[in-house]
This record gives sequence, structure tokens and C-alpha cells, in this order.
Amino acid sequence: MMIKTSLHIHTFEDKVEGYIIKYNVYELIDWAEQLGFKVLGLTCHKKIIYKNEYVDYAASKGILLLFGVELAMRKKIKRNDLILLNIDPREAVTIEKINSFEKLAEYKKQHREIFVLAPHPLATRIFSMGKKKLVKNIELFDAVEHCWCYSRRLLNSNKKTVKITEKFNKPFMATSDAHSLRYFNTDYILVDSEKLDPASIFAAIKSGSFTNVTKPKKIYQLLWCVANIQLKKYILYIFKFRQIKKNRHS
Repeated sequence: MMIKTSLHIHTFEDKVEGYIIKYNVYELIDWAEQLGFKVLGLTCHKKIIYKNEYVDYAASKGILLLFGVELAMRKKIKRNDLILLNIDPREAVTIEKINSFEKLAEYKKQHREIFVLAPHPLATRIFSMGKKKLVKNIELFDAVEHCWCYSRRLLNSNKKTVKITEKFNKPFMATSDAHSLRYFNTDYILVDSEKLDPASIFAAIKSGSFTNVTKPKKIYQLLWCVANIQLKKYILYIFKFRQIKKNRHS
């Protein structure tokens, strides 16, 4: 059967970018049920967002909720974003401290069940690892992300990324990298699996038994998304600055 799957999602509970997100985990699950999703990967920044209630609520909607995290792998200003999925929440403290490809490789040797995704690897210079690190660490990745942020002609980092995945025979899978629900249903994968469980889902992806569903965006749509996010961040920074200034004078 073809299982509608989205494996790169952020929610209001995200400790880094939650302030720009309008929906929480429960609202995400409700929306996903309406759209026919059966597998969701919760991959908030830095911290593993986990509650048994999330799992139970998703299950009540017929959805398998998988827990993950998007690590910054920061080096000075630049981030080398990287996603881990199918992780044990009890390992949260250890996983959240991983800050290098070498440490991740060592952790994966002891935890073969985890699934490592290279998100938007060539999309931006600040948040993406870039071609050099993608190729150097290619054996570490179980899949590479087909970035949702692209247009048909002017802006499409996926054209370069797909050449790398084809060269090294790596799955190239679409995600929405959801920070809003606007494009949640335009970028995802249909996984060909007889069972709805983590092992079966990830085994199917690794073997290439999935289909990408993705749609190029209009330039104005991409510009609006970026402008909207940056405006919210600017407003938050101003608010924080005023609060700090107020506290100093109180």
C-alpha cells in the first residue's frame, strides 16, 4: 500500500522557531488526518519534542508519529542542519549534544535504527551543509532531502542535489519542512510499504520504494514566505530588546 508520509515538520513547540509557527502538535495531527497522512516525523530544532500523549493522539487518528530532531551542527555562525529520525526519546540528552559529523557517525554505529536525513543541503549558505560536506559525509546519510523551496526556473537547488544523490545512489525524498501548513500538502512522499511501523517505513525509503509528490512554487510565493518569517523574527527581536532595556531601568 502507498502510505502518505511527511518526515520534516516543525510545530509551535519548537524551541528555536516555534514563535513563528501558528499550529501545535495536536492541530498538526488533526490537519494531517484530514489530508490523509499516515506517517509524520516531528523534527523540531535542537530539542526532541516528545510526549506519550502525542503518540496516543496520533494513533487515535490512524497516524504513526515518529520523533526526531533537527540538529544545528553549528560551526561559528554557520549551521550545518541535519535531521535524525526514529530516535529513542530516552536518548534525548545524548542526541541533543551531538555537534559534529564525527560524533553522529559514532552514535549511529551503536544505534543502527536511527534514520539520518540531509535537509536542504544546497539551499542556503547559512543553514545548509553545502556540496563539500554532503559528499564527504554521504555514507552517513540514509536519504537526502528534496527541498520544498524551489521554483521551476529561477531558484532550484534540487537540480544540483539530485546529481549527487544519483551518483552515490541515495534516496532523494520530498518534505515540506513545515513551518506553516501552506505547503504541507504539496511536498511529501508516498511510501510503498505493507506495514505501518517505523522499521518497514524506513526500510522502504532506503530501498527507494517511494514516490515524491512535489510542486514548484511561484517566485512571489517564495519571497512572501521568506519575508513573512523574517518580519516575525524582526518583531520578536525588537520586543526582546525593549524588554531588556525596560528591565535594566526598573
